[in-house]
Amino acid sequence: MEKTKSTVLLIDSGGLSHYTSYLAVGLSKYRNIILYGFSDEQYTLTGAAKEKGIKFYNMGKWLPKGDSLLASAIRPFLLFFPLLKGIATTNYDIVHIQGHSYLFFLFVPLLRLKRKPIYWTMHDVDFRPTSPGIRGRLESLQVRLLCQNEWLTRKVNAIVVHGTKLKYALVSMGISENKIVVIPHFDYGYLLPLSSKMDSDNSYEYVLLFGKIKPYKGVETLLEAARKVRKKLGNKFRVIIAGKGSKTFLDSLLRTDDLEYIHIQNGYIPDIEIPKLFRNAKFLVLPYIDASQSGVVSLAYTFSKPVIVSNVGSIAEYVEHGITGLVFESGDTEQLSNYIEELVQNNDKCIEMGKNAHQKMINEMSLGRCSAVINQLYTQHDYQLNR
Repeated sequence: MEKTKSTVLLIDSGGLSHYTSYLAVGLSKYRNIILYGFSDEQYTLTGAAKEKGIKFYNMGKWLPKGDSLLASAIRPFLLFFPLLKGIATTNYDIVHIQGHSYLFFLFVPLLRLKRKPIYWTMHDVDFRPTSPGIRGRLESLQVRLLCQNEWLTRKVNAIVVHGTKLKYALVSMGISENKIVVIPHFDYGYLLPLSSKMDSDNSYEYVLLFGKIKPYKGVETLLEAARKVRKKLGNKFRVIIAGKGSKTFLDSLLRTDDLEYIHIQNGYIPDIEIPKLFRNAKFLVLPYIDASQSGVVSLAYTFSKPVIVSNVGSIAEYVEHGITGLVFESGDTEQLSNYIEELVQNNDKCIEMGKNAHQKMINEMSLGRCSAVINQLYTQHDYQLNR
């Protein structure tokens, strides 16, 4: 397909390097991309750093490392000048912002003065605390100030969210329904070449909970359900909880006998380890007690794994119950334990669901499909370039 002559300025506001860089790869088939992001390693893995149609500017070299409260607090201020320079001096026609940052209050008005159409993908629309204590309250406040800010949302041309429930949550906050577009969280296909080089070992099959370990992830719900399943299945049943989280938080939930069949990988999971972790899993569990959406569903589907998810946010919108996975009432440990036992005991059903899940990803949630929809959004402003 021949590219249009327009250029998109794509900005990762933090914590979305995989998503933003892979989106840049998809969009580069249609337009030239200027990409402001953070991670040479992750942007190389997705192919964004080497794609001819993408100019990548790494802002990460100016930022402090680590996840401390101080580092998180000063990071936006250190981003101000490189982003301001990019917005003020770079030649582009369209701007697409990912995530949430206080800097939007400064940059969105500037972009409006430059008469540039602005698109904003909101990966969260609510204000649940994602971390305990003061940090969690600050994170909640940030999302609330941005997503519920009528002045700011009126300044953008369109808002992209990853679910119908999220769309109507924004509508209930006073944002025009006509401005909101629902597009699925796309696949993680760039990890598949790594997976093809690895051998699966079915002797290590387990139930997997993957991602940052946060209070809203429903770890306690999973542990209670797992204890019920363990009593019935004994040594046939294993659980891995993989992701970075508070050791104090986890220790408060775990019992001594849990460690006989529950393995905790508490720490950042490098990209190179994700394919093996998923290929050797039997299925994924997302027992969240609160959430907007989750890329873990797309990640599971990428590796042909079914999911068991709670009915919070828009997560269940992408799970066909009994076909690509199972949906349970959030917090219902009895229902969750029954579903876990069902898939652990019925290997053929689990495999069939995994195949269905992968096909659903190809048909409805692929990078190619999602990029095409976003590009179509952009076309409504292309006429301005051709006048």
